[in-house]
Amino acid sequence: MAFAMALVPLSCTAPGAPEGKTLVEFWDYPRLPAVSEYVRNGIAEFERLNPDVHVEFTRLSWAKGGERLDIAAFAGRPPDLAGATLTLKYVEAGLLEPLDAYLDEEIPDMPGTTWREDIHPEILRAVQWEDRTWAMPWYKEGFVILLNLDILAERGVEPPANGRWTWDEFLAAMRELTFDRDGDGRTDVYGIGFSTGKEKWEAYPFLFAEGMTIMSEDGRRMTIDSGATRRGIERLIDMEYGERISLPGAGGITDDTTWTAFSGRERRLAATCQGLWAINAVAIQNRRLDESREQHANAADLPDPLNVAVVAFPRMPGQPQVMASYGVGSYTVFKRPTDPKRTEAAARLARFLTLEHGQEINREAGLLPSRASKTGVLAGDPRFENVLDMIPSAISPPTHPAWQQLDQVIGEQLQLALLRRVDIDTAVRNMQERGQMVLDDYWKSRDAAAGD
Repeated sequence: MAFAMALVPLSCTAPGAPEGKTLVEFWDYPRLPAVSEYVRNGIAEFERLNPDVHVEFTRLSWAKGGERLDIAAFAGRPPDLAGATLTLKYVEAGLLEPLDAYLDEEIPDMPGTTWREDIHPEILRAVQWEDRTWAMPWYKEGFVILLNLDILAERGVEPPANGRWTWDEFLAAMRELTFDRDGDGRTDVYGIGFSTGKEKWEAYPFLFAEGMTIMSEDGRRMTIDSGATRRGIERLIDMEYGERISLPGAGGITDDTTWTAFSGRERRLAATCQGLWAINAVAIQNRRLDESREQHANAADLPDPLNVAVVAFPRMPGQPQVMASYGVGSYTVFKRPTDPKRTEAAARLARFLTLEHGQEINREAGLLPSRASKTGVLAGDPRFENVLDMIPSAISPPTHPAWQQLDQVIGEQLQLALLRRVDIDTAVRNMQERGQMVLDDYWKSRDAAAGD
């Protein structure tokens, strides 16, 4: 996430609990300030309500947190609770505790309803594998397009009505929004910007909008070799090399580059493909700019606040409107067979943070709450009105133990196609064939282990 900053751990000493108390080691990633404060207060409240539990909290960094968690988990020294999207390699290694029992209990504020019944079905499926639930879902992300309304006004372009547009309407707008501002014969502002690569999904909504699928429902067969995938990639390439409306270098630039081009001083992008996190990132940036103007005499050197609108990705001819998503934010519980009290306490802390009191704080992060009854948290916010109804069903990465390998295969081939190192047909065939090899290797290993 481009906006997130790596922070140092809050705890540098070896974890331990006062005598007579159950220890819960809790590792989490950086959150927006208001969300971080909520987590800290939530831990304190949980300890107050459960005086026999002591929580040791460590904040990971975005840059190295995943690596640190992997090392600890596979060395037999994991935390009890970790914040992340579900990583099925931990499930395959037998390291995680299934959480179905905790979801089947009644919700205190909704008598007669279980936690499971109040979670969006699509969100719940994202944390399930082989009929068991492996994480406590908290929120769901989604990809949107942010428009710089000042640039639109400069060019006399109206944002799409209700935040929805067809491909032809999108293309016409992007042509107008790509222009030479200073008259030197070179393009200064591009219509749209996106990046690609491992775990970078900014361009995927264009492919899903064409009807692309990645694998079969049983997770055994790649389905990415299709006309839909080819059409989607062709549109991405045409935006850069044919129409010349997208920021050059989509096959190699990072999401930091596109975000800076949109939000930085030069304002080189009229529109950018981003996750929902970017909506509140704009608000925070604008607030800091206002504070800087009040404190400094050279305020004229600061960029103007961003005036944005949030709209959906274009709908392709003959296809329904769709949204893509990074996935579901959740908490996973590592099992401790020799100390089940720690596992029990960690699972209840996960539910306490994500389901009992943690839904309204999603407003601060601009994310969809996991509980269906709490969707109203974002209702009434004009920034989300064009896209709110699409988030629950947004297409997430496949829930599959081999997904990280598949994501690398697909991302690399997409980058090569956008850099014109391979043609579209070769890229798609490689996605299919190499991806199928990954799946076959996984299932062969899995079936062999089951037979031992």
